[in-house]
Amino acid sequence: MTSPIVIASAVAAGLAVHLAWRPPPVGRLVEARRVPLPRWLQPRAGALAARTRAGAGSAVGLVPLILLNGPLWISLGVALAAALLVFFGLGRIEPAALAASRAELVAELPGALDLLSACLAGGMPLRGATAAVAAAIGGPLGARLAGVVARANAGFGDGDAWSSLRDDDVLGTVARDLARAADAGTAVGPLLARHAESARSAAQAAAVSRAKAVGVRTIVPVSLCYLPAFFLIGVVPVIAGVLVALLR
Repeated sequence: MTSPIVIASAVAAGLAVHLAWRPPPVGRLVEARRVPLPRWLQPRAGALAARTRAGAGSAVGLVPLILLNGPLWISLGVALAAALLVFFGLGRIEPAALAASRAELVAELPGALDLLSACLAGGMPLRGATAAVAAAIGGPLGARLAGVVARANAGFGDGDAWSSLRDDDVLGTVARDLARAADAGTAVGPLLARHAESARSAAQAAAVSRAKAVGVRTIVPVSLCYLPAFFLIGVVPVIAGVLVALLR
């Protein structure tokens, strides 16, 4: 056997062992050390697990090892590049369910902030107002707000409870500002009004973007429907007329 085939067989065997092996239950409780990566290389929230992405990248990397007949170092380089491309590429793909949940969050956030501001203006404390809005809104946004209330009821301060959402893609900015305001004891009404206006603009921009995306996605099916008819009705008769004129 050639060297690439031997290496491919060894990688395949290692991949099979990696996918079949499961860490012991106690070992799963230990937090794994993570190497800090640039932001553009970090996987998106909700992306496939690193174990799955590594398996897919290794499987794709086997293809050039088997098919390429050039020098071994070229096969290894192409295989490594393909594996890394698949590993990091899958990490940047956002699942459809997560994208739908994000769109729902963006659409509901302005109304939730307006409702929260109204509750505070009516004299409710921040924790009670958050609980009321979470119960009224429901869905993914209500679940996130309910998590803040649960942390506050568990003994955390309002600032620490809101800090749990500081890395959220949609609520991160609001949560960080509310946490600072809660720790400083400042009024959050004007702050919520500004964030509600920004969230309303973001929701409108997202709606426009989705509308444009629908137009782009419909180009291919519409083209498949109309181009054959245009070719048969408009192009074929012209070509047939020219051929008939030439053959006379």
